[in-house]
Amino acid sequence: MPTRGARWVAAGLADQVVIATANAGATLLAAIAIRPESRAGGLLLTIGLGYLVVGLNREFIGNVLLAQVSRLDGAERDRMVRNALAAAFVVGCLAALVLLAVWAFWRHPVPKADLQDLVWLAPFLPAILVHDTGRYVYLSDRAPARALQIDLVWITVQVALLVAGGLTVGLPPWLLPLSWGVGAVVGAGVFLVLTRIPAWRGEPRRWLAETRRLAGWFTATGVVGQLQVQVVGFVVTGQLTPDQLTYLRAGQTTLLQPAQNFVTAMMGLLVPRVSRLAGRGDAAGLRRQTERLALALAGLAAVMVAVLVPLAHLLIRYVPRLAHIDVLILPISVQAGIYLIQVPFAAAIRGMQRGRLLFLQYCVFTATSLTGLVIGAATAGLTGAAWGLTTGAAVGLAVFVALYAWAVARVRSAGPEAADAVPNSRNASPASK
Repeated sequence: MPTRGARWVAAGLADQVVIATANAGATLLAAIAIRPESRAGGLLLTIGLGYLVVGLNREFIGNVLLAQVSRLDGAERDRMVRNALAAAFVVGCLAALVLLAVWAFWRHPVPKADLQDLVWLAPFLPAILVHDTGRYVYLSDRAPARALQIDLVWITVQVALLVAGGLTVGLPPWLLPLSWGVGAVVGAGVFLVLTRIPAWRGEPRRWLAETRRLAGWFTATGVVGQLQVQVVGFVVTGQLTPDQLTYLRAGQTTLLQPAQNFVTAMMGLLVPRVSRLAGRGDAAGLRRQTERLALALAGLAAVMVAVLVPLAHLLIRYVPRLAHIDVLILPISVQAGIYLIQVPFAAAIRGMQRGRLLFLQYCVFTATSLTGLVIGAATAGLTGAAWGLTTGAAVGLAVFVALYAWAVARVRSAGPEAADAVPNSRNASPASK
């Protein structure tokens, strides 16, 4: 019989597999099935803007649920969860208005980019953010199996719409963002019905007031991180071609995104635990967990790169449409390995609620990776751009390790609730189940 801990980890990983399947499937469908390739590139920019909004909402709300609300219980937790869901809905409405304005007045931000599909995505952003916040509510309560339930609903609806569309009208570009949005509407509805959380009674302003320190740094970090993703897309489109953006995104989806989704799953599992360790001032336990995970994930990263590179070369023999990613396989695989190694250090910094340090790391990583991208693209085209991004990831890892060492020493010397930490509460029973 598997232990309770093993089932907990398995549920968290399975949930992220669902998310990865949906995200990777949409990107690969756009890269492989949409013609011409420049049209696919425009659709990928639209989907990327959707991910930008989701990513910022995760920093403003989702990751604060993991790092701060995970320390709470009972009525105080219930109140914070209501406020989080209401805040997510408001953020979604504001983002929808902004993207609709972009669609109406700035559809071609660079000469070869076309954001015509934004009109199909923007109206669904409130539901998309409420659904995604629901996942983090469950993860912060250490209930990944429940997060898996609502994500299975989401992807089932999404796949059903794509299959139905494929059998009737084919696969028009607008169907991908539409299916994403409709699936999120159903997933968010199921979450609200199951939890019976009166999200309409939440107060977004209270969420902002009570989490402003941590949410502020996390959101600023998210702005930097998400803008980095968008700038990569527009730099490749402008400095190279929209077709090459399609090749880069296809390579990242095939090779990098599975690792990134594993990283997200591990963060969802680790950050609440680290947060409680840091809240108790248990620096020894935190350090022990981080070091063991770092060694294990370094070994996993080495094995992954050794296996992934030949497998990817074999795959493109049977999928000719992916032949263009041949030169990208090694640099993107190495980048994926680096992201695995940095998981325990990133989780520790988030769990210790060191928002300033996280922001600093992202700034260094972004500056290095974008510099490498521009120089690499100018000197060696798409291959050079990929190696430039990998260089940025390596520098980011080194900075993470250094900042972690400094922060964990402060926990040991200052005790619980040091530095950026916020007050916690320990009431009765876990909520929101």
